Amino acid sequence: SALTLLDADIIGLVELENATDDTPIADLVDGLNAVSGPGSFAYIATAAIGTDAIRQGVIYKPASVTPVGGFAVLDSSVDPLFIDVLNRPVLAQTFEENSTGERFTIAVNHLKSKGSDCNGVGDFDTGDGQGNCNLTRTMAATALVEWLDTDPTASGDPDFLIMGDLNAYAMEDPIVVIEDANYTDLVEIFVGSGFADGAYSYNFWAQSGYLDHALASESLLPQVSGAAFWHIN
Repeated sequence: SALTLLDADIIGLVELENATDDTPIADLVDGLNAVSGPGSFAYIATAAIGTDAIRQGVIYKPASVTPVGGFAVLDSSVDPLFIDVLNRPVLAQTFEENSTGERFTIAVNHLKSKGSDCNGVGDFDTGDGQGNCNLTRTMAATALVEWLDTDPTASGDPDFLIMGDLNAYAMEDPIVVIEDANYTDLVEIFVGSGFADGAYSYNFWAQSGYLDHALASESLLPQVSGAAFWHIN
């Protein structure tokens, strides 16, 4: 129901079951098409990505956009800075808007949470408020922007959108790394900052902020008309 009401042409998903095939995301798309009509939604077929129990995925509306080329994955084999036994591998896909022929690439992320430690890789909680695994997330953010700079899907277009659960708040090191690479935090631009502005996606122990992000590359930013959180949960 939520995805139908969202009415998005492209949706980045996190915490899909990382099955050996595409059964989980196919089941979701079948459910959407049962409500919205046959062929309303399709998915990027990736099969299993990484070794975690969960992974990212992408679904889209073929009537609005068309995938260009294959998907790309950032993991430890691409860049050792990206520790894929802690972070889930990044999934990137380029799309072309059917009505205009314009292209852009989305990179869907789910970085290591603060919930468990990364002491095994020498990444200790330093007590600075950023919690467990800040260095692991920061190295992943560095690898991410450097990887996107190589145009991993061969899009031929500099328009990139970094989205997903980065498990870092807006002022923390991983987000600063991405912003320093000329990406703009769309929440800050279009929503604001702080609880009063509605700039939160997460509430924990009565503290609110956003771990879920959308950051646009320099060329994409002028084309973005808005961003929002949908507080339905």
